[in-house]
Amino acid sequence: MINIFQTMFLIKKSVFKEFPTILGIIIYASFINWLSGRVGIIPIDSFGFLDTGFSILKNKLPIRDFWIFTGLLVDYMEAFFLLLFGNNWSSHILHASSMNVIASLSLYYFLRNINFDIKFSVFYTLSFATLCYPVSGTPFAYLHAYIFSLITIFILFLAIKNRLNSTWFLLPIFCFLAFVSMQTPSAYIIFLVIIFSIFYFLKEKKTNNLKYFIFGNFFCILFLFFYLIATKTPLENFLYQYIFFPLTVGAGRLGSSETAYLGLIDQLNIKRIFGEFKFIHIFLIPLAILTIKNFKKNNFNLNILNLIIILTAIAFVFNQLLTANQIYIFSLIPIIAAVLHLNILKFNKSSKVIWVVIFIVLFATIKFHLRYNIDRKFHDLEYVDKSIAIDASVIHQNLKGLQWISRFNSNPQNEINTIKKALQIIDNDKRNKVLITHYQFVSTILNEDLNILNRWYLWDNNTHPTENHKYFKFYKNMINKNLTKNKIQVIYLLGQDNEILFKNIENYFTNVCFESKTLEEKRFSVHELIVCKK
Repeated sequence: MINIFQTMFLIKKSVFKEFPTILGIIIYASFINWLSGRVGIIPIDSFGFLDTGFSILKNKLPIRDFWIFTGLLVDYMEAFFLLLFGNNWSSHILHASSMNVIASLSLYYFLRNINFDIKFSVFYTLSFATLCYPVSGTPFAYLHAYIFSLITIFILFLAIKNRLNSTWFLLPIFCFLAFVSMQTPSAYIIFLVIIFSIFYFLKEKKTNNLKYFIFGNFFCILFLFFYLIATKTPLENFLYQYIFFPLTVGAGRLGSSETAYLGLIDQLNIKRIFGEFKFIHIFLIPLAILTIKNFKKNNFNLNILNLIIILTAIAFVFNQLLTANQIYIFSLIPIIAAVLHLNILKFNKSSKVIWVVIFIVLFATIKFHLRYNIDRKFHDLEYVDKSIAIDASVIHQNLKGLQWISRFNSNPQNEINTIKKALQIIDNDKRNKVLITHYQFVSTILNEDLNILNRWYLWDNNTHPTENHKYFKFYKNMINKNLTKNKIQVIYLLGQDNEILFKNIENYFTNVCFESKTLEEKRFSVHELIVCKK
């Protein structure tokens, strides 16, 4: 594997020579994400993989035992970091930081492989590291998929350029890693891979490359079926959760249906497309113009690189519009700028243009670093006073290093008091229980399997089926099997004001009655399962 990796990205003679540079990138990419991830939370995103990763360590597996609908690989990576470094916030941040390192090194190695000058490679890589995972700071399925998708397109170009069997074998594997992180934008990148691969094999007639490409695909398919068999995960669970249900979410947004969180049509406006993505377009449009202008010249590799980058950027922007999430693709700016830089060199344009490109990249990097990494816009904390944040170690030592502040509570101490009260009550209750919450760190703190039902709980058919969804019957059946199998006696609900209400979940249970009690108004309640009165 090491030899394959070196063949893909490195000129072997330069490995030791560039080691200090590589080490510097690793340190910077880790630190910048650590700096960002420790400040502020939005529960549904910040804690999304802590308890699901911990559940794996307790042999409660995603898809088989609880509903996830996306992020399968992210759960297992989280479990790995929790196992290796402990059930704590530092492990959680280290997980995200490691992905920022992987992404940054991949870009650096890619730029060096296409003979980019080392000083410019370092500049664009550090800019990328600043804008990539730190926008979230904590594990986020879209960012995992985005990073594996970027690595996929790097491998795609190198496979076409270098024609090595190893790269063609690895190409479908990274497509697979992206897809089991998040279905989109991975699906769009996989489509691009298929199109460019067909073009390559028809043009070049490289049968050995094709064989290794097919082997890579078969390896992924066999691995998936081996996983399902080894973990005793029903195929229908995988199909409903990871394929069928997400398709309804995407179709709803494409068609702007009433159940959609936000329709695509709502996103198609000048402000959204060009205003928010202007720094991407600043480089993408000139790159497209240069590509069209010089397409007929004998620059096959450069044309392919330009087309791959342009179409990839369009795919990512489209996915960002469709999902209507906070913007996480600003790290495309240094990638597109680097490819534009390469074109300027190739066609002997004025060196002054290159310095303009570098200046704009630097300006955009500083701008979005301040807005997203410092002001924490991704977690809606841009206008929140972060000086009143409280060290989360007051909740539990496992959360040491997290500065607790959220946009939902002007006084973070109130939220912390609710959580501490809930932790004490849940810990003292020795019955078999379920906790429904977006504070998905309670299991890790109590070191207890709390039989989670979902990773996320939104009642708009965007995270799981509700009563008006065609797959609700399957979801309801899975929930009731969970209750019966684990002999659940009580269900706790914990959230921010009116976030998780019992009226939204009581219809999920068949032949079950409850005796309910509010422990804190609008935030914390307990629901004991009792024998239904006839």
